[in-house]
Amino acid sequence: MDEPIRSRSKKKKKRSWFKRLVFLFLIILVTGGAAFAYVANKTLQTANETKVDLARGDKSEKREAAVDLTKDHFSVLLVGTDERPGDTSSRADTMIIATFNKTDQTVDMVSIPRDSLVQIPSVGYEDKINHSYAYGGIDSTIETVETLFDIPVDYYASINFNGVVAIVDALGGIDVDVKLPIDTLDSSDKRNSIKLEPGQQTLNGEEALAYARMRYEDPEGDIGRTKRQQQIVQAIIEQSTSFGSITKLNDLMDATGDNFKTNMSLTEAFQLQPFVKSLGSINRIDLTGSDTKINGVYYYQIDPLSLAEAKTTLKEQLNLPADDATDMTTSEEATDDTTTTIN
Repeated sequence: MDEPIRSRSKKKKKRSWFKRLVFLFLIILVTGGAAFAYVANKTLQTANETKVDLARGDKSEKREAAVDLTKDHFSVLLVGTDERPGDTSSRADTMIIATFNKTDQTVDMVSIPRDSLVQIPSVGYEDKINHSYAYGGIDSTIETVETLFDIPVDYYASINFNGVVAIVDALGGIDVDVKLPIDTLDSSDKRNSIKLEPGQQTLNGEEALAYARMRYEDPEGDIGRTKRQQQIVQAIIEQSTSFGSITKLNDLMDATGDNFKTNMSLTEAFQLQPFVKSLGSINRIDLTGSDTKINGVYYYQIDPLSLAEAKTTLKEQLNLPADDATDMTTSEEATDDTTTTIN
C-alpha cells in the first residue's frame, strides 16, 4: 500500500476526535457544576457501576508496579463492542490503543482493524482480533493487544452498542452532517430499518449508531467508517458539553452506568484531568496491510514493517526499552486447525 504509515497533527487549535473521546470519558466520570451535591453523589454512583476490574488485578504483567497517573506514562485501550443483554459471544467491533506521554504531553494512538489476523493467547492460536472478546471478554482482548504490540495495557474503557444509542437519546439527539445515503440495520440487526439521506440533520440513538457502524456500502470502506465514527464522537461531545439540564445529566449517567465499563477509578480519573487539559499533539499511527482469505474466511494481514514501526513508537511513548532487534514477524498463515469462523 502507498499510504504513509503515520499522519500527524500538531495544531492545538484543532482538537482531534480522540482528544474529544478522552474528554467524554472524563466528563462521564468527573462531572461537576450546578447542583453539586446531587452531581457528586450521582457521579460516585455511576463510577461505582462502571468500574470493572480485570482478572489480572491493577497491574499488567508487563509492569513491575502499577502506574501512578500523577507522574507515569500510561496506555488505554478503547473498545466498542457489539455486546447485548444475554450475549455469550460478543465481539470487539472497534479497538484503539493509545499511549499517553506525560512529559511531552502527547498521545500516540493506533486503530486496530477488527479483522486483523493475530495470535490470541487465551486460546493459543491465530484468529481475527475482534474474536478475542468472544473468547474471554475484555481480559482476553487486553492480553491479545499486549502480545501484538509488546506493551502493557494499563487501562481500558469499553462501551456497547446499546450505550451509544442510550447516550445519544439521553442528549435528545445529535446534529450530524450525513455524508452518504444510509439504508442499513438497526441495533437489533433488523434490515432496512434505518434510512438517511445526505445533509445536516438531527440523529436519534439508533440512527447515530447505524451511521457509525455501516461498513460495506461506503466506497471508502473502513476509512470511511472511521471518519463517520469520528463525526458521531464529535457530535456527542459538542452536545454533552452544551446542555445544562439536570434531567439530561441524570439520563446520561444512567445510560453510561449500564453500558460503559472501565478499570479506572474515580480518583484516577481526577488525576488524569490536568493532563487532558494540557494535552498537546495527537499522533495517529495507521497499521497498513492487505486483505487475504484463509480457508474461505476473510482476514486483514498486518504488514510486518508497519507493525514494527507502531511497536517502536508506542514503546517510546511509554519510555520502555526498544527491542534489541526490530521484530519483523507477524501472523503469516493460519492452518486448518488454527482458525475459527466466528464472522
